Amino acid sequence: MGCGSSTQTKPTKSRDDNNIVISDVDIDDNFNESHKNRNVGNSSKQAPAASITVTPATTNKPQPSRPNPKKSTTTPVDEGIELEALDEEDYPPKPCRLKKTDIVPDVSMFKNIDDHVAKTPNSATASIPELATYLCRPAKNQLEKIRAIYQWVSKNIDYDVAGYLNLGGAQRKSCDPESVLRNRSSVCQGYADLVLSLCKEANVPAKTIAGYAKGYSHKTGDVISTKSDTNHAWNAVFVNNEWRLIDCTWDAGHVSDKKFQRHEGEFYFLTDPHVFVNDHFPYIKKDMVASLQWQLMSKPLDIEAYSKMVKVDKHAFKYDLELTSHKEAVLPVNKEAVIKFAARSKPLVKVGAYLTDSDGTRQDQCVLVQQEGKSSYCVTVRPQKPGKYTLQVFGNQGEENNLHCLFSFMVDCKTVDKASKPFPAHFGIWGANSNYADYGFDKGVAEISLFESDTGELAIRLPITEPVKALGHLAFSEDDKGDDQFVMLEQGQSDLVVHVRMDKSGYYKLQIFSQNKNGSSSYDMVMQYLVHCKKPLKDCQPFPHVFPGALEGRVTLIEPKTKFLSAETEVHFCLTSSIIDVARVGHTNFERGDNNTWNFDVITPASGENLNIFGRISDSEDKSYKALFTFDIE
Repeated sequence: MGCGSSTQTKPTKSRDDNNIVISDVDIDDNFNESHKNRNVGNSSKQAPAASITVTPATTNKPQPSRPNPKKSTTTPVDEGIELEALDEEDYPPKPCRLKKTDIVPDVSMFKNIDDHVAKTPNSATASIPELATYLCRPAKNQLEKIRAIYQWVSKNIDYDVAGYLNLGGAQRKSCDPESVLRNRSSVCQGYADLVLSLCKEANVPAKTIAGYAKGYSHKTGDVISTKSDTNHAWNAVFVNNEWRLIDCTWDAGHVSDKKFQRHEGEFYFLTDPHVFVNDHFPYIKKDMVASLQWQLMSKPLDIEAYSKMVKVDKHAFKYDLELTSHKEAVLPVNKEAVIKFAARSKPLVKVGAYLTDSDGTRQDQCVLVQQEGKSSYCVTVRPQKPGKYTLQVFGNQGEENNLHCLFSFMVDCKTVDKASKPFPAHFGIWGANSNYADYGFDKGVAEISLFESDTGELAIRLPITEPVKALGHLAFSEDDKGDDQFVMLEQGQSDLVVHVRMDKSGYYKLQIFSQNKNGSSSYDMVMQYLVHCKKPLKDCQPFPHVFPGALEGRVTLIEPKTKFLSAETEVHFCLTSSIIDVARVGHTNFERGDNNTWNFDVITPASGENLNIFGRISDSEDKSYKALFTFDIE
């Protein structure tokens, strides 16, 4: 049996996806350790003794002396592989003392080694001894030798997709290290054994470790136990006087559309044990006691805990995220559940979640993502029907358009709240975009994302730092097209007031679009708020149409705030503005009264016509009248 690799999630694009690409790069394996007598490396040759360099800064132990190269000091270990002895005694696996950042504070420290590896000539790859000699030639210590071997294997061996998936009846290529070197392709066992053979030639103590991986073939919620064969292989290497873990297979690339795609990562190079055990569980020769030591942790996980815990994606570790609520992969739901997590360093810029049913259909109206404070996030799951679902949480820190999978859960919904209303279909965080300041808005717009109304009406005040040009859009959760007649914007001295009217109980999506301060004429979506209407307005009248001139003139319409007016009827108008000096209806001008207020009466025209209010900005060089409001006459 060989190893597998990952697929790439391809979500259905929707209007709210904003052309974001979501990638879910997991690599998985299907390694079976049942074959015992493999030919590993140059087995006919006796490997030279190991030489370990230990710097005083990283250990208090005395530097071990070189073993006598004439004396055979090998110790048999699992799978018939021999591990080099150090100073004539084994160094047993112990919890790591150092963090990866202690060993590799900056990957640029390997620039000379990486450049040397990148220039490896074909003539140096004729055999494992020749390749090891070339790769380690400029290395000054064990760490640089390991780096050179890791770099070459992860960048030059392709995953044997055809053999793994049996495409067209293809058989898996041999995992024998010499064959892997010759074919430049294998599954995980081949990667691991090639690393082992190169390390032995370079006098670097190393070990191939078999175990259970959470990757391509693993489904969230699957039970992992020792009753099944192990499905992956990786390596342990001895450096800085302690064992560290590497996985060249998972850093080489992933499988997408049945093809191997390189991504050449750094994540599984000397990875910290508490991170590595998130998706790697060692189980060697069915000896659990010995295997647990190879987690290299003071408190190793048992197989049951490993099986149950959420698989945290490598990008969640890169972003320094922490699950603060649910830690197990199976999420029981009675009516609803709320998953919470936090960014311990830099906040996320984009976050979204998909809930998918057992048929693969997305349930966008059953999941809600909110930001709580500066760096905490919550995902509310509220299925409309009992059943099992998959929940995937995505995000990034704004460094690219791609959103990466962060966490995955299997949602087991037992009961639902029949009275609950669906959320509006929406992918992403509710609230203000992180660049709201570029559009003239102040930080207060980001402090809340959910508004509630007991009357069917709301007046939301959004703080601004300067006058803005904005538009509003309101859509009911079950009618995403919306009707902009039920949202009206007014600009005051220090805020943008958003008036909302709602005629149904349930959730609404309120979107605010604005022009960038850089002078762009286009309107960009800056805020998306969730509005919960608990009790709708009985007589829900649409607002009059508001023109941009009303915002520019900072006009507040006090009455009438309804779109429709009765024909040939006297109607009283009241509005305020400190910017407009003259208001006009038809050919009649009305002067501003006390407190920057206009009060005037107008006889409305015949049915089917419109009544328009215009205004002149007092300090503008343009003395023309700008349209402010339009009313329909019925």
